[in-house]
This record gives sequence, structure tokens and C-alpha cells, in this order.
Amino acid sequence: MSLTMMALRIAAVEALKLGGTLVGTNVLDSQISAIDQTADGDLQTDQQRPFIAVYSDTSKASDLGNTGLRTNGQIELTFNCGVSLTMGQTNKETGVTEIIEGLPSTDAQFEAILDVVGCQICRVLTDPSNPWSQVFGDLCTLVSKAQVRSSSAADGVRLACGQIKLTVEAYADPPLGQVFAPDSHWLKFLALMAQNGVAQAGLFELMLGQANTSTDQSYEALTGMTTRDARSLALYAMDGVPAGVVVASPISVEDRG
Repeated sequence: MSLTMMALRIAAVEALKLGGTLVGTNVLDSQISAIDQTADGDLQTDQQRPFIAVYSDTSKASDLGNTGLRTNGQIELTFNCGVSLTMGQTNKETGVTEIIEGLPSTDAQFEAILDVVGCQICRVLTDPSNPWSQVFGDLCTLVSKAQVRSSSAADGVRLACGQIKLTVEAYADPPLGQVFAPDSHWLKFLALMAQNGVAQAGLFELMLGQANTSTDQSYEALTGMTTRDARSLALYAMDGVPAGVVVASPISVEDRG
């Protein structure tokens, strides 16, 4: 995976929690059991109220010439939405009321909830007043959106759950030790995670590394090219001097001889 992919997912989750959708703070990050399939082909959930589960599914990049393996290309983000319930149902044969938990068969009310939640997801992710949404937008550009319904494979019953799939063109991961501008979205992202106690804050600080203030750029890290290629293209001004060496300023000496 990648740092940008993880950052997009975290920013989306936190934006939706802050955005005041119908699901409240019940926004899940990559939770596998949010919508699961039973052995009989039915759908089930471990959630007891409406939810949004966010996943980063696939990433594909083909043009690696400028940033090498740091390139992320197009990433598909999936937002699973569901309305779960707990209800009583009377067994006609025994007369005993049984508790049923899970995803209900859809009706107009549940469909309306899903439609509203889908609309809210799109509004929140482009909200100019939501700082998490702004970081999300700074990490990528939007490419396409698709909405998918879910249904039971066993009996064809349409259930109150669905998906929004967003395809985004994500920016490349920063190289280790990159010096960020004061208004960089990465610095904003780190500050937001620290302020809100996001568990992955320490991991991102570790992976971004300490800022490298060397005046010489590491072309291998920036573009993915080898040192040999960089030398052949004359990208190293002083061949044979390690890239990390700091060259002292020249001293003016008066010759009195």
C-alpha cells in the first residue's frame, strides 16, 4: 500500500465523523465485518445502527518516470453504507418471538436513509469548512464516482446496504526526510492527527522521517533513478562527492604577494 492511500482513508473517515451525517460517529476504517457474507450467500453485519465503512481497495500506476515507485496513480476508495436493525419476529408455528439482528430487506424508508447518507458523503468530502475534507482534497484529484447496490445471493432480496466507489488520482508519496513548506497538506494532516488523537499519528511521523536540510537533492529518492543514471545525466554537480556532504561557503583571501 502507500502513505498517501492510508492518509486518504484516515482523512475521509475523520471528515465523515466531523461532518454530521446520519450515522454520526459510526464511521469505520477498513472494518472487515461491517458487511460480510455468510456460508449461505446472505449478507450480515456486526453493526447495530446505520454505519459507513471506508476502504482503500486498489491502486494502479503506469507512468513511473517522474516519481518512480512513490507514484500512486489511481486509487479506488469504497464507502460501504448500511442500515442494520434488531427486531422481534413471531414464529407462526411455535408462537415464540425470536430476535433477528442484521441487515433488513429494503423498503422506501431504508432506501431514503441510504440515499441521504450517500449524498452526505459527497457533500462532506468537498466541504470547505471541514479541515479533514480539505486535507483529503489536497492529497488527490477526483476522477470518477460509481454507486453499487448489494443484495442477497441466496434469494435475490435487495438489502438496505450499498457502496459508493470513488476513483481518485492520488499524489505520490513524499520521499523520506522531505522538507515540507509551512502550508503543506502533510503538515496540516500531522497537526490534525495530533489534535484529535488519531492512533496512526506516530506511525506517520516515523515514516515521513526527520527533515533533511541538505542543499543537495537526492535524485534517486525523488525520481526513482539510480545514482549511475543521475551521474550520466549530469544531475550531480560534483561527481564523486556524496550527496549529503555540506559544502562550506567560499572564503575571500587577499593576496599581498
